[in-house]
Amino acid sequence: MNNFSRDGSRLAWSLMVIATCIVLALRVSAHAAQFEVGAGIAHAQTHGNGTWYQEGFAHTLRLNQPVLMLGVTGRLTRHMDWHLDAVSLGRYSSDSQDVLPDANYSPTSATHCNGPCNPFAHYLGNGRIWGIQALLARHTSGAWQLGVEGGPFLYHETWALSVPNWYEPSAPTGTRYNIQTREGRWALGAVGALAVTHGNWTVALSYYADGADFPGHAGPWPPLWSGQTALTLNYRIGGTP
Repeated sequence: MNNFSRDGSRLAWSLMVIATCIVLALRVSAHAAQFEVGAGIAHAQTHGNGTWYQEGFAHTLRLNQPVLMLGVTGRLTRHMDWHLDAVSLGRYSSDSQDVLPDANYSPTSATHCNGPCNPFAHYLGNGRIWGIQALLARHTSGAWQLGVEGGPFLYHETWALSVPNWYEPSAPTGTRYNIQTREGRWALGAVGALAVTHGNWTVALSYYADGADFPGHAGPWPPLWSGQTALTLNYRIGGTP
């Protein structure tokens, strides 16, 4: 099966999971569905030293971004709610000077190179992530409620890379290339959260597991991030369901 077919199958299953969550939630508590909005800040975790930046050399990473959320919520039981939300986790970027090829980079040596350092290349990368989360929330009762939330996260990610001075060691001395490429895809991840609710307000600390590799490359080719930790303040519009 080729990469296009695999991606199509994954997307179909992802959409089926989300659609099932929507149908079940609305059938059980359509009469109590309410709108909810949220905003906050997210911090992205990277894939680590050596993926789109090299810790031993000059680099700047933009890993903190605003989070925006809009969706609907409702009650399943006294201690369980559902949420269906569209979430934007922002745009992240890297600006780094990297020695080429990857095998010439050493995180542990004094020079950070395996032998002499080859000429550097200037890597400029940026990408965005957004998606739809379908969550079940289990919580306590009372004026202040503590809860845990979790569910699938169907997300769309992009990653664009520009290297205006790519150096190819096997090419004639001084040869440089201008590389520009962009990837985008849908993938299925997951989200889990701890939440505190008082009245219509909720503070949630969430972790989004995403940042899957893009297919069709000889080796791993992910975006800069491997997931995000987000702190949001959410408001449910209307009275208690």
